[in-house]
Amino acid sequence: MSSKHFKKGVLASSIAMVLTGGAAPLALADEAKAQDKTEVIEVRGIRGSLKENINAKRFSDSIVDVITSEDIGKFPDKNVAETLSRITGVAVSREFGEGEKISIRGAGPKYNRTLLNGQTVGTADWFILDEANRSFNYTMLPSVIVKNLEVYKSPEASTDEGSIGGTVILRTRRPLELDSNTVSLSLEGQYSETSGETDPQLAGMYSWKNEEENFGVMISAVSQSRTLERQGFEVLGWIEDEADDYIVPRNIGAPRFLQERERDTVFATLQYAPSDDLLFTFNAMSSKMDVDNQNANLINFAFADRAEIIANATKVENGAILASSAGGNYAYNFINRVSSTESEQFHLDVDYDADNYTLNFEIGTTAAKGGTYRETSWEYVAVGAGYSYDLTGTPNVDIGVDPSDGSNFAAGWIWGGAKPTTDEETFAQLDLEFPVEVGPFTALKTGLKYRQAERTQGRHAYSWHAPFTDGGGADWNVYLGHIFETCPTLADCGLDALGSVNVDVAATGNLTNQVAHNRPLMEEIAFGGLNGIDAGYAIHDNLPEIWEVEEDILAFYVQGDFSGEGYRGNLGLRYVSTDQTSYGYEYSGETWGLNTINGDWLTPEVLNWVNQSNDYSEMLPSFNIAFDVTEDQILRVGAARVMARQNWADISSSETYGSLTGGRGSGTRGNPQLSPTIANQFDVSWEWYYADASVLSVAYFAKDLKSLRTSTVVTEDRYDQENDVWVPVDFTQPGNGLAGTIEGIEFGLQHDFGGYGVQANYTYTDSSSEEPRDEMKPGSGLVEGTSEDMLNLTAYYENDTFGARIMYNYRSEWYKGLHFNGDELFNDDFGQWDASASWNFNEYLTFTLEAVNFTNEEIVEYNSSKERVMSIYENGRRYVAGVRVNF
Repeated sequence: MSSKHFKKGVLASSIAMVLTGGAAPLALADEAKAQDKTEVIEVRGIRGSLKENINAKRFSDSIVDVITSEDIGKFPDKNVAETLSRITGVAVSREFGEGEKISIRGAGPKYNRTLLNGQTVGTADWFILDEANRSFNYTMLPSVIVKNLEVYKSPEASTDEGSIGGTVILRTRRPLELDSNTVSLSLEGQYSETSGETDPQLAGMYSWKNEEENFGVMISAVSQSRTLERQGFEVLGWIEDEADDYIVPRNIGAPRFLQERERDTVFATLQYAPSDDLLFTFNAMSSKMDVDNQNANLINFAFADRAEIIANATKVENGAILASSAGGNYAYNFINRVSSTESEQFHLDVDYDADNYTLNFEIGTTAAKGGTYRETSWEYVAVGAGYSYDLTGTPNVDIGVDPSDGSNFAAGWIWGGAKPTTDEETFAQLDLEFPVEVGPFTALKTGLKYRQAERTQGRHAYSWHAPFTDGGGADWNVYLGHIFETCPTLADCGLDALGSVNVDVAATGNLTNQVAHNRPLMEEIAFGGLNGIDAGYAIHDNLPEIWEVEEDILAFYVQGDFSGEGYRGNLGLRYVSTDQTSYGYEYSGETWGLNTINGDWLTPEVLNWVNQSNDYSEMLPSFNIAFDVTEDQILRVGAARVMARQNWADISSSETYGSLTGGRGSGTRGNPQLSPTIANQFDVSWEWYYADASVLSVAYFAKDLKSLRTSTVVTEDRYDQENDVWVPVDFTQPGNGLAGTIEGIEFGLQHDFGGYGVQANYTYTDSSSEEPRDEMKPGSGLVEGTSEDMLNLTAYYENDTFGARIMYNYRSEWYKGLHFNGDELFNDDFGQWDASASWNFNEYLTFTLEAVNFTNEEIVEYNSSKERVMSIYENGRRYVAGVRVNF
């Protein structure tokens, strides 16, 4: 929905008085509400931005936090999610060193919505292990195109439903708000410590409007490269067995992940105002990111050596064998992926201002596609190499053979596939506002919105041992047999021609000395050919992982805005109806869930596309009131019923599982009959605007959650092609669970000393579930995304020429949900230091310098208890230097 604006006539008095602290909040709020349009005053610099943020928060009817850009093309962070993490109660995930997804007030990423100019942006994740979720991936949206962002913590009936924690609305600039021929250009270079590479980022914006100021065009574009390298230590799960009461690592490895990111984003806005009462705004956004990546992991199969590990155990804690040795296998797993993701949005916004009502009509569409479009995985094994490990303190792993010598590793298996996804939505909405004088009510708002959404996932599996491939006369006369006969070890065919590398991670032992990943040769052999024999492989539809979910959503609301002597607020009701249909394959099991599509091999006798329906509706009341306790103090109270739909993957008919080597597997599957998560929430906050650009605030929030997600474990046999055996697989499936609570308190302080200042905020959150905690039932009794403690600290200095800030962001441990293998996954506490500085050479030219994660903090994940480490990742430091020109 369009935001309301002040008319130009109010501009000089309203904004100037606010920014100088010379207006009483009630008088100014009433004056603001009486107006219809605004002109934006551009305030440059850190302090100007902070004052705008305070102004927006102070005069809102609800509990809202706002961050505005410091200048055209200048946000506090390179990434919008990183900027959001500076807000009280907001936390961010940084799996690949860059903010991707956010949690708000203890509600995880899937329980919060992000809207661009009030509407959905389609998102399709590129990483093959990511589940299809409803959270927005902020790596797709560069901060330079954003004017401001708003975080609504207490909802209004007129705001889209779908959030438990909060709703984030990103606002972009508009040409009729800017001077004609406004130009912003920037050039930056980013150095990543782990990769040792320096990558460029180019950004530009041009805005024009005619002399009548009723027609304007703005276009902005960003092109960014990033060479990403993440090195780590992994334990891919822990296996319990009631027969012996021990917990044994599933796999232990040291991965080295490499990725070349190429992101290009174009955003354009066209505005036309044929009269003072009518305004057309059309937004178009296109963002594409090429993210080809590769992962090399030297990994064992410890769970297959269970008896020996138990017998040789030297350190055991709470049943977990943290140090032992065995004579089992160690293997290289080289994975090569061609991946990308792209999103687009087209959005028409029409505002009409009549004498006795205002009308807003919006219509548009968004679409995204992405994923892994081709993957190959090569496994070469040192059979019976033996190993010893110690996971206490700094992990240590030694392998019984030299892992940097390719001749020690013999051909094992090659597999691959593809996992494309799409996300589409068409939307239309109509909003009306009528000025009224009924008691304290000053405006009546009503509206209708329709959304039609569709999320899909495809899945292919590749088999180089298909009977119709050319084996070149090998004993096993298929193409895979030809590869293994020609390249029996990693020392053959030039597979080790790139030498060796050291995985620089917080682990010791010879595990970190590895054969370098030779991706070009592996892809040439897999898809081109070898020694005159053309590559051949079967492409199968992997039926249990192919699905589609459709949603038809209709919402209607009524909201009354009220105000009086010393108070203001709103009262409303939103009705939402959701018709959900989940599609998937029903098939017979004789082909192990595979259907060959490029040759005559595997075709199930029964193959039908079937669906399940799950329809529901909700009434969502909301109430917000703000009391002007004194001229500079505000007390706010909010209450609402809110809802969040479950993740797309969770309500799909999908089924996925990991490696079956070792005789047992684990995986996850969806449940189309999941109910949405409902919460009754209460908020109260006190704000003291005690000085210019300064505020002290305290807030309490409570959320009574209904139908939290639980899980059940079902064991079924699945076929292991590599070893030609049926293997039991433990599938974890989500279900409708019991209730739970999230409550917490927020403290915020922003103080400006005049030229320098500080910001500090702290959030305490307590979450609980009525479901009993049972560690044999993954996810039971847990609430996803909640950190008990979150802290943000910022100190800044600024004069007319120079500005600088240093920032610290911390969150304590939190439950992240189920790992792809079905195990519980927790993230240990994480704190990151960042810094930035700018030098205004003159009115037009600014030089910038930034440091991200300059203390090189590691990301540590663990299973149900901290001694059961799951991963240690090092993303390294990043440094950015740039120049920006605005005129």
